Formats: sequence, C-alpha cells, structure tokens
Amino acid sequence: MPSLALPLFAAYYFLMTNQTFRLNGESVRVIRELRGYRPSALATRAEIDPGYLTKIENGQRQPSPAVLHRLAAALAVPLTAITYPVTIIESKAA
Repeated sequence: MPSLALPLFAAYYFLMTNQTFRLNGESVRVIRELRGYRPSALATRAEIDPGYLTKIENGQRQPSPAVLHRLAAALAVPLTAITYPVTIIESKAA
C-alpha cells in the first residue's frame, strides 16, 4: 500500500508554488522496458488498467497525482524520472 505522505506533500507544494508535474509517457515506457516489465505487470504493480497504462505511455492521458506516485513507486524511480514540471500561469481578469 503506497504512503499518502508524499502525495499530500506534493499537493501542498503545488498549491503554494503554482506548479504541477506532467507525466512523460515515453519515460515510463523506456524505464518499464529497461526493468523488464511487461505492460500488464507494471499496470498490476501500479494498480491501474493495462489499457490506461498504454494510453499514458502513448501520451494520450495525463494521470492523477496519485497514479503518478504509484507509477514511480512501481518502477522504483523518483517522481522526477517520469515527470517534468509545469508552472501554472493565472490570467488576470480585466
């Protein structure tokens, strides 16, 4: 069972800095292949549907923060290995 401490800290950090992370699906695929996992095995370890994992790896879906953390844990890599930061810019209403 994954710990909730890291996702809660990450959510707090993102709220305070207007920054979020986006998943790099190709990185997930490359690390999965280097680890020797089949898509179905990684999906099971990350507790997601194999079809959803395929869409993530192909860049068709951006998973929730909880799924990001489960994927990183299942691959035994830090979150930064499969994501890139994105700053949220708020528009000013005229």
